[in-house]
Amino acid sequence: MLSQAQSKHLKCLHQKKYRQNKGEILLEGHRLIQQALTAEANIQKTWMTEDYAESTSGKELKKVLADKHIVMEKVSEKSIQKICDSQNSQGVIAVMPHPKFEPMNNIPRCSLYLDDISDPGNLGTLLRTAVWFGIDFVFLSEDCVDPLNSKVLRSAMGAHFHLQGIMTISPEDLFNKFMNADYAVLGSDMNGESLENLHIDLDKGWILILSSEAHGMSTSLRSYITHNISIPGFGGMESLNVAVAGGILLHSLTQHR
Repeated sequence: MLSQAQSKHLKCLHQKKYRQNKGEILLEGHRLIQQALTAEANIQKTWMTEDYAESTSGKELKKVLADKHIVMEKVSEKSIQKICDSQNSQGVIAVMPHPKFEPMNNIPRCSLYLDDISDPGNLGTLLRTAVWFGIDFVFLSEDCVDPLNSKVLRSAMGAHFHLQGIMTISPEDLFNKFMNADYAVLGSDMNGESLENLHIDLDKGWILILSSEAHGMSTSLRSYITHNISIPGFGGMESLNVAVAGGILLHSLTQHR
């Protein structure tokens, strides 16, 4: 059973300042916890409901937890739901230290810079998409939502545990390095050119900038861009969702590998 102090602690992990102070994050749901375990993340403890524990998924997870000597405790559905940020809990939560990322010793050959992405679902989906297309490093502007936000974690579905680095960094600190390395700095822009019409030596390395739909690209970023790129559309919509656009562009950029 969760004590009042434990319940308060876990619930407070939804707050950025509290997460940073404690150095811990809360994982909600079977798939996210399973991905963390697969990636050898340092899960400290799990809590699950009786119904979940007796389900097929619960029995599979219990075996993995036992093999890894991770403490598991059964609690009521009400206790779990009180802690979870999601509307309907899956009956299982876990706590672990912040993921540890590698320092950027060398400029990644292919990477992503996310500018002012404030929607947690979009950021999580972009992290998940980056992993799918083999991107190891994702850089964030200071205006992005916290990548360890509970909704970001759920949307990313374990991407945090497969990326080598997620780094918040200013354009000045990052892009001067890329400019000096002769990489292609690609800015996603409604008025840009289709990748098919541009002659870019992608083998030299590239970084793709994706910006907020609401505010567009920051002025400070535009001076670093070597190519403005866009996705040709044939309907009457004004724009694509940034996560959808990111998936399409990453597919185009990585299919030559």
